[in-house]
Amino acid sequence: MDSLKYIDMISERLKPFFDLEKEKIISGIKFELFASCYAKHVRTFLTLKDVIDSYETNEYYAIKVFRKKFSEEDLFLFDEFLKNVHKIYVMPKEDHMCSIINGVAVLEEGIEEKVEKKIRSYSYEKSYLFLLKGWSRINIAAVDLKNNRVITSRWGKKLEKFLKPKIEEKHKF
Repeated sequence: MDSLKYIDMISERLKPFFDLEKEKIISGIKFELFASCYAKHVRTFLTLKDVIDSYETNEYYAIKVFRKKFSEEDLFLFDEFLKNVHKIYVMPKEDHMCSIINGVAVLEEGIEEKVEKKIRSYSYEKSYLFLLKGWSRINIAAVDLKNNRVITSRWGKKLEKFLKPKIEEKHKF
């Protein structure tokens, strides 16, 4: 599967729940797909005006295609891009509960083995005012289109099934 087909496949999976932006530029870096989802959860008493409490959850997907073999330097730069996205989009306030940024590197030429180990051990979390104003996390996933597999960070395991590319069936005649 090539990267354009993969981006289209992920767009279709995200479309029901996320606002999608193709070829979004954030701080001078182009992401092939950027998706955002904002949800506010409210508990009420008798009427909708009688709010007991509420909280907000935010989730973002920043998807970038890498055309060459994914190296340690690429991982470092991708991590810096995601931390920059974190600074721009995560704004803890009174009702903020959590914000999750899922960075997805779509790899056309595979990944170096030592980089795979670094991705699996990657962790970035931040809490705000002793968790009273919520928390945020960055997950990293690398989708190796050449070998048809997904490598995720420790907290990104739930992304693995969602990001798995479809295997194209070849019909024999």
